[in-house]
Amino acid sequence: MANELKKGPTGRYALLQAGYFMDCLVITNFAALFLAGRNFTTSQIGMVTSISALISCVLSQMLGTMADRSDRIPLKYYLIVIMSVCVASFAGLAFLPHTMLPTMMFYITAFSLQAAVSPLITSLCLQFTNSGYDINFGFARSIGSLGYSLMALVMGNVTEMFGSEVIIPVFIAIYALLIVFLFFFPVPVKQEHMHVRAGNALIEEQPSTMKEFVHRYHRFLVLNASFILFWFMNNLLGTYMIYFIKDLSGTAADVGTTLFVMAFSEIPAVMFGSNIMGRIGAPAMLRISMIGGVLKAVLFFIAPNITFWIWLNVTHILMSGFYQVSAVYYVYSIVGKKDIVKGQSLMGIATAGICPMLANCIGGWMIEAVPLKMILLIGIIIQSAAMIICWIATDQNRFKADYQG
Repeated sequence: MANELKKGPTGRYALLQAGYFMDCLVITNFAALFLAGRNFTTSQIGMVTSISALISCVLSQMLGTMADRSDRIPLKYYLIVIMSVCVASFAGLAFLPHTMLPTMMFYITAFSLQAAVSPLITSLCLQFTNSGYDINFGFARSIGSLGYSLMALVMGNVTEMFGSEVIIPVFIAIYALLIVFLFFFPVPVKQEHMHVRAGNALIEEQPSTMKEFVHRYHRFLVLNASFILFWFMNNLLGTYMIYFIKDLSGTAADVGTTLFVMAFSEIPAVMFGSNIMGRIGAPAMLRISMIGGVLKAVLFFIAPNITFWIWLNVTHILMSGFYQVSAVYYVYSIVGKKDIVKGQSLMGIATAGICPMLANCIGGWMIEAVPLKMILLIGIIIQSAAMIICWIATDQNRFKADYQG
């Protein structure tokens, strides 16, 4: 009976990952197409997505702190509320006038909340792990990639046939299903609270304040800096992919195909990531992912045609595939258990908040100001910097005062 209790809901968690990443694709990777369809300029698109990312930074921190300190409200209810607001926002996009102000208001609301969901979904898995349940995160995350890749293929062709407005009913339908799904999602049986001894008294160990966290986890902060640079070009291309595709005489369908190849290629690495990590360790996997990022940036720069552009994305198996599993577990190993949700939230702020904010804002300006080839060259430099910083952050001879791996 005890063994049954410790069996985690891997299958259901995998479906949650799939649904989330399907809608993530819809709202982020087709943002430029949707907003351009409502007569937004490139710089205005950058402004919308950047403001969304900035707001998500604040929301992620607030939600992470609330989830860390709340024992009474399961994480799934935070997710249900956030997703419900996202659905309401997209309903507003459908029924209110298609003018700039309401479009900006509702898209920013949904976009920023969507970004804040990611660290909470990761933390949901870690809560089960901390409570003694066995959840195969690598498998679940690979199903997320599968959902993302298939959705990319579908959306590329659907938007080509029906136009960019089709993303509204698609987004609403997926999140509505996830909301119902989450109501029936299990809640981990809580373990006893962690305690620390102070003299002869036992005191419940509390999550660190933000100031304490910053002073306690220096390695984590340096690592996050590398993550911001690592995902910069990925976010820029994710938002403005259509412009690079059209420059190579491609179409919206080619955007979908590109994203499909990108996401599908990472599945084997994510699925078997736990096994690989057991052999070479999370730091080595992170370093390999950084090398993959540099390789991918170089191939983007030299891409001569749309076919090459699409298929070079198989390198995503190294870049994102190795990253997805190793980053979560490496952060888990260098941040104390009491600060896990905060750590995942701050990583979410870095990768889903600060990074896209910078990428979308700077990218929108660069696309109007400099040649696309120059942007891709800058991408090589940024990926190289990310690799160097990550190499430093994962060096076990550094940051010995706060290293816990």
